[in-house]
Amino acid sequence: MRNNLFLKLLIVVVFLIGACKKDSYEAPAISGMTGDTIVLNIGEKTILAPNITSVGDNSYTWMVNGKEVSSGQVNYTFVAAEPGNFEVTFKVNGKGGTNAQSFKIYVEKPIAITIDELPVVTMCDVIEITPSVTGPDRTDYEYEWAVGDSVISKKRNLSFISPEAGTYALTLRATAGKQTATSTRNITVKAAQYVRNAFTVLEYAPAPAKGHNWSIIGSAEFWKYGAEFPLTYTDFLAKATAIRKENANEALVLGSWGGSATFQFDHTVANVPGKTDLEVTATYSKLDLPAVYVAYDRNKNGKPDADEWYEIKNDDYGVEDMPEYEITFTYKKTDTDNRRIYSYFDWKDNQNKSAGGEVVHTKTFSSSMTTDGTFSTKGFFPGYNMIDIGEKKVALMDGWKSSFSRKGKRITRNLTGAAPFAQPLNIDIDMAVNSKGERVQLPGINFVKVQKVVYPMQQDGTNAEGGPIDFNMDEGRMLHVAAILDKHLKNK
Repeated sequence: MRNNLFLKLLIVVVFLIGACKKDSYEAPAISGMTGDTIVLNIGEKTILAPNITSVGDNSYTWMVNGKEVSSGQVNYTFVAAEPGNFEVTFKVNGKGGTNAQSFKIYVEKPIAITIDELPVVTMCDVIEITPSVTGPDRTDYEYEWAVGDSVISKKRNLSFISPEAGTYALTLRATAGKQTATSTRNITVKAAQYVRNAFTVLEYAPAPAKGHNWSIIGSAEFWKYGAEFPLTYTDFLAKATAIRKENANEALVLGSWGGSATFQFDHTVANVPGKTDLEVTATYSKLDLPAVYVAYDRNKNGKPDADEWYEIKNDDYGVEDMPEYEITFTYKKTDTDNRRIYSYFDWKDNQNKSAGGEVVHTKTFSSSMTTDGTFSTKGFFPGYNMIDIGEKKVALMDGWKSSFSRKGKRITRNLTGAAPFAQPLNIDIDMAVNSKGERVQLPGINFVKVQKVVYPMQQDGTNAEGGPIDFNMDEGRMLHVAAILDKHLKNK
């Protein structure tokens, strides 16, 4: 019995001794390693410090991509000397065996910017500058172009334009992650002479009204003193262009709702950050703001293409009750008697419950003569003129149409108490938006379109003949557009 008990105790002791020996010689455990990749830039350092159990008679080895770089140290300082992916392995040898764990490190490529030598450019011309930017494969690149302390763009490629001659240092700053790089290149801008006013009239699309005078180039009140030019459509554009080139203040009468005109500069008006770029002088009231559209001739074809137009966002932007309104105007007839002449036209809009009516303008022959003995076009439908006073014959001049539509947005508003008068309208090209209302960054603009978009409330009443009075077609609310000036040019 005693022998059996002793034997059992001996077995337990041997087992415990064996167990203790086994624990003493297990492979060292490594902890404190992260599974995330460590991202570094060239020149940066990181200290790798794993935790180890059983630190007795261990030996340590560090390897980078399989090549031994250090031994005998528990910690290792990795220095990012070149870009690439690196696997840094920590290996421990102990009496109980070997264990190894790895750190993953990614060293990003440095950002490098190269800007080719830039040619001499003429002031108010746009030059496209495309730098070479290399660096890490990331999606968070940010760019900033500056001249001195003035930031001029936040895009990678720069559309550079200057309204003044001189030499400018262009600096591009590129940022990605923790990296930033800069590069500077000088550009020389040579002087040139331009006309400040957008004198070229590309399109004249007036909307008629009672008493409207389509042939005016200048102040509407001076119709009988030589401001009328009843010409064919092409000749009228040429005449308006020539007059506006000599005198920026000579206006065009755009008429009632939908009337517009499109003008062209002889240069590109620079979009200068933080400043207004254009000054449009027009006759309007505080409740009757005209809509202004601008276009940059990006493809250099000399005309404003449909996809190049952007609206300038103003205080009335987005309040239109009819974004796609349209009125069709149609010449009806001209009647005369011994003393008077009567001009008629119809108008009709595009709504499901269509509005429309007839507009009649009456004037005497004696009061319609200009100082040089010609018969005035005041009150005539656009393009129509008295070609034979003796025969009382009225005809449509070449290039004009007897029926046409004007399209655009409509803002319906009561204009009571807001008299129109000639006043400047300052335009910042940075306020240009696309059809979705999103801001667009334009280096400058070449074309301007001005349109009447506010439509007065319908008012009831009767005229002397007992017919309805349509105050929407009254000449007191006509839009006149005069000078359209480049505010950055100091010369003519």
